[in-house]
Order: sequence, then C-alpha cells, then structure tokens
Amino acid sequence: MVKTSKYNFISLVIILAIILNPFQALGQICPYPNITAELTTLIWAEEITWSVLNEDGTTAAGPFTNFTDSATFVEQLCLPPGCYTAFLEDSYGDGWHNGEITFTTVTGELLASGTVGAFSTMIDLFTSPECGVITCPPGEMAVYTVLTGDSYGEELSWGINNEFGTSVAGPFTGFASYTQYTNDFCLTPDCYTVWMNDSYGDGWQGAELSFYDEFGALITSGLVPNPPGDNATMPLPLIAGCPVPGCMNQDAFNYEPLATIDDGSCTRRSDNVELFGYWTDSTLPITGFGGSFSDVEGLLMNGTEYAILGSTMGTHILDISASGEAIEVAFLPGAIGGSYVTHRDYHINGNVLYAVCDQGASTLQIFDLSSLPNSVTTLYDSNEFCITAHNVFVDNASNLLYLCSTSSPGANTPVRVLDVSTPTAPTPYLDLSPWVNYCHDIYVENDTAWINSGGAGLFVMQIAPTPQMLGTLTDYPFQGGNHSGWWDSQAQIYVFADETHGSPLKVVDTSDLTDLQVLSTLSSEVNLLSIPHNLMMRDGLVFVSYYHDGLQVFDVRDPVNPKRIAWFDTFIENSHAGFAGAWGVHSALPSGKILISDIIGGLFVLDMVMEEVEVCPTSPTIWNGISIASEGYFSTEILDPVWGSDILLANATFNNAACPLCPGDFDGNGSYGVSDLQILLSSIGCIMNCNIDLNGDESTTVGDLLIWLGYFGSNC
Repeated sequence: MVKTSKYNFISLVIILAIILNPFQALGQICPYPNITAELTTLIWAEEITWSVLNEDGTTAAGPFTNFTDSATFVEQLCLPPGCYTAFLEDSYGDGWHNGEITFTTVTGELLASGTVGAFSTMIDLFTSPECGVITCPPGEMAVYTVLTGDSYGEELSWGINNEFGTSVAGPFTGFASYTQYTNDFCLTPDCYTVWMNDSYGDGWQGAELSFYDEFGALITSGLVPNPPGDNATMPLPLIAGCPVPGCMNQDAFNYEPLATIDDGSCTRRSDNVELFGYWTDSTLPITGFGGSFSDVEGLLMNGTEYAILGSTMGTHILDISASGEAIEVAFLPGAIGGSYVTHRDYHINGNVLYAVCDQGASTLQIFDLSSLPNSVTTLYDSNEFCITAHNVFVDNASNLLYLCSTSSPGANTPVRVLDVSTPTAPTPYLDLSPWVNYCHDIYVENDTAWINSGGAGLFVMQIAPTPQMLGTLTDYPFQGGNHSGWWDSQAQIYVFADETHGSPLKVVDTSDLTDLQVLSTLSSEVNLLSIPHNLMMRDGLVFVSYYHDGLQVFDVRDPVNPKRIAWFDTFIENSHAGFAGAWGVHSALPSGKILISDIIGGLFVLDMVMEEVEVCPTSPTIWNGISIASEGYFSTEILDPVWGSDILLANATFNNAACPLCPGDFDGNGSYGVSDLQILLSSIGCIMNCNIDLNGDESTTVGDLLIWLGYFGSNC
C-alpha cells in the first residue's frame, strides 16, 4: 500500500487547478482584456445565481452564487473575444428585487446590464466586434435591432412595413418575459414604419425597441406607451426626407411637433383639469397588475403640502408644492416588499400616518410626520394586532382605528377596531365579526361606520362597546362588489362604488338610515366596462379614481341629477380588461390640488381649472345660457368641433360690483315703467334658473314684485 502525505494531496489539488484555470491558478495576467462583472444586491440575495455561456450553450464562467443582501460583488472575467450570453437566475422566481448586474470593459465601457423579474433572463454579452455583423447584398443596408426585456414578453409583437403598408419584416412574437432580443436585417434604403403591439392593452412594461445602423448609430427607438397602451408606430427613415406621421393638433395630449402628416392619433387627456406635478420610480418591483403603486394620501405639514404614496417596497413621502416633478423627501420601508405586494393603504389623523399592507408578513405601521421634511419618527411597527389588512381608517373624533379584512397572530376578522389615542401603544377596542362577515373598505364619522361588504352590500353601524346596526342596503340597481364610499353628513348623501366592470356609482339619500334609497347613478361614460375604485367628497363634489379612466369629478349638490364636470385620464388606452390605471384619490388638500395614484404611472398632482365668474347677489348673471343667482360651481356641456363635446365649468362668487345700476330696468330704457312691470309679472312663478331674482332666493315671486314696486316711476 502506497501512503499519500497531505503535502502530496495539496500538490495534486494545485496541479488540477492549474489544468482547469491556468491563468487564475498561476496568478498570470489574463491575455485578453478583462471584463468586470459587478453585481449589486438588495434583498433575498441568496436566491441569485449567474453565469456566462458560450455560443453553443456551454459554460464559459461561473456559476456564481452564495451572495448576501445589500452588498456589491465584483468578478474579473478572463474571456477570449467572443459572442457570449449572461444567464441570470432567481431560485424563488420573484426576481432580484432591484438587484442588478453590469459588465464593463477595462475602459469602463458598458457591455451589458440586466436584472431578473421572475425566474431567469438572458442578455447578450458581446466582447467581439464580429458579433451580430451581417453582410448585405449591393443596394441594401444592415439594420440591427435590440428589444429590451419586458415584464410580460408574451404580450409583445412588432414588425416593419414599407411606405405602402406592405410588411417587409415580421411579425415578431413569442417573446419570453424579462429577456432581451436582438435581430438584424438587410433593407433597401427607403422610408419605413415600425408597428408595435401590446395584446393586453397596458403598454410595454420595460421593453423598448431600438434600431441601429452598421456603425452602431441609433436610427430610432420607441415602445408602446400607456397611454394608449395597445399599439404604437414609429418612423424608420433610412433615407433623407421621409414623412413623419403623428398628431398635429397642438391641443392634443400626444401632439408631435415634428409631424408632417396627421395620422389621426390625436388624443384628448382631460377636461377642466390640468397636470401640476408628477412622480414615478421605474426601479421598483412590478406586480401582476403591471405596475408598482397603490394608495395615496395627502397632508399639509409645516406650510408644505405632501403626497403619501404606496409602492411595492413601502411608503414614499413627496413634496408637491412646486409644479413639475414632485420631490421625494422620505421613504419608509414596509415590513415586507417585492413584486407580490399589490396593496398598501393609509389614513392620516392630524400629523400621524397609519399604514397597512395586504400581502406577506406585514405589520401595522404608525409614523409621526410633524418634523417633515427633516425626519419621520416611527411610533409603532408591529404585527401584534395586524399582519395584513385591506384597508385602514381612523375616526378622527374618537381616535378609533378600523382595520378591514385583517389578519393577526391570534385570528382573522372582517373588522378590528383599535384605540389609538396613544399612537405608540394601540389597544384592542372591538371585533365586529359577530355583526358583519366581510369588510372591503370603511368610512367612519363620529362613530357612525359605513361598511362596504362586497357582494353582501352596505351596512351602517353605530360603534360602541355593543354596536348597533343602523341601516342596510343589500339590494340596489347595478349591484356588484360593494367596494368603497364617502358620506357627506351635512348634505345627508352617501356615494359608493362597486368594483365591478360596468357598474356605476350610486348616490344614496341617508336622511333616514332605516330606509336608504338610491337617488341616482353616475359614471365616467367612457366604456361599458369602466370600473370605479376609490372616492372622496368635498364641497358637494365627488372625486373618483376610475381605474382605466383616471380622475372623474361629479357635482352631486343636486343628488337626483348629478353631473360630470371634469376629468383627467392617467391611463389612456382602448382596453378596459382587468384592473389597471388610477388606484387611489385624495381631494382634501387646502390648496385644492387633487392626488391620483396610478398603478403603473405613479403619482399625478392635478388642479381643476375653471372660469371665475363674479355675480350680483341680488340679480342673476347669465353665463352660457345658465342663470346664476348663487355662489358655487356651474357647468354645461356643449358641442366641440374637434372632440365632439366639451364641458364648460365656472366657479361663481358674489360681488356687488357686478350688480347692474338699474336691477329692475328689465327693458333697458333707463327707467322703471309699465314695460318692466309686464316683464316681471310674466316671470312670476319661476323656481329654477330664473332671469329675474331681485331678492336672491333663486326664484321669481311676489317678494321680487314688492322690491320692484319701490322703484316704480323713477329713473336710473
């Protein structure tokens, strides 16, 4: 028997290492230019693996694994010039959570970069100028394309048409998600059009299609934006003087100043609403809804207005005081974050923010915002009473917090009520499971709770240690999944939304809680499948986040005859399938700004715009055929030669300077005579939109006659 010493064993290992990787084992300088691979991780880094593959699919480097969270890892790759593929993997299948890998040359030139959105992705890693080069016949030129990875690659398709609309390349389909694709063509120099489609209608989620010439110069690039969501085109000019199609209407949302041919694509985005500010973050994980954002709240703190925006990773606090891009001043991480987090919800009571999440191992979070913008203090963050909840609401009068459809370590319940008089130490107050079976959302004012209970309808309860059922609405027109609502206790009106395709909002008379009656319905009127989601009320107006149709504003001061008076579409597209677009709405800011959270788009800060009209307190003012004798909002819809219809909106305020010098001189002859009397008498009995109203009661009665008789026989 031959004995092998430990020194012989070590020598054997060294020899084997030299054979397998001579340059690394012997410490020699790589004979090829080094490629630097730099991986940045955030969370769940142990799930990450990556490697480099040869053209034949064999492994050229790696696999590399065993990474840790929130760190940077660098590998120096010694690779002969060639055409490689970087294979990126995530063992759990939920992506790299904003982790990213880059490959650069010794001079810092970026060769490739990528991340993983689900299980894996492959990206080209070309270290040779020969990669992807084609030779074209005489009279043709080489064109190269790069299609970056998309969250929903199977929805993408594209192709190239000549100037007569005939296909010269494509259609290209069958793309995998989170995977980059390259292609090359030989085309005769001419004017072409690239068409791009998204089968779901929510736009390309990360993909962009770029065209390059043989020298690597960019010719054109584009994608399917949202809006419109379902398709887009772009010119591919391979000679000078090609026509540029596009929208040539300067009032359109998609006006193209370089267009030379109007292609009929002009789109209207709003009526009586304008965009004041905007914010998004494209690096956030994307959910199954195709975006990263959920609820929104707003507050005024220390003289500055802020938006509170929920995302897949946590809570973003944004300064919205200046027009343009909002400024993120704080980020509050959720207890859990990732592409599976579709829903965060918020409520603000004074300077305290309450936050919940409906997915994963989450918590109830409570923050003190009184030191914004300098800092935010965490008052409470625990799963003791709440792991997940669909919605949260605080009754400001009683400091009772309501959690809808909540889970906790002890039990799940439709509604759990906590006393948050001391925000650092919430205490249990009530569990409503004996009285209601399900709560999707809730509105509470002075211990009167309006519980949206999905298919079961609406329940109104008086909250006390022993609650009392005050009223129910379990059968009503266009009934669907009773989702959310808002109560105007002064006007005795409750408006609620069913989260159901084609189901309009309902306006309910609440003067008798034992006999709730639907007075009217209202909708965006955009599509038979439109869906309202969340809403708030202010000054007799209802502000609705209407999923695919964006912000919709309704005047319900006459609850039997409500009117749509303004809108702004955050998600313009032709499809109303699924759930996409505007998620949350906030309309209570002192400035009047309206906040919309769009699932894909992020934060929209909006302003209503209208004509300011000064009216006489004692004499009606005629505005666009409407007799205005009171303060407030007035609107009328007219025909528009371009868009079909237009809503005219005015805000009327009293001003004595607007009064006529002779308020009873109806015939305008400078005196008060018989002719004026005849005009007045013919109008007596008018009770709405009256042209004569001398006493300001919005009608023409004997009271107006008595005032006029005091002028009779005199001159102005």
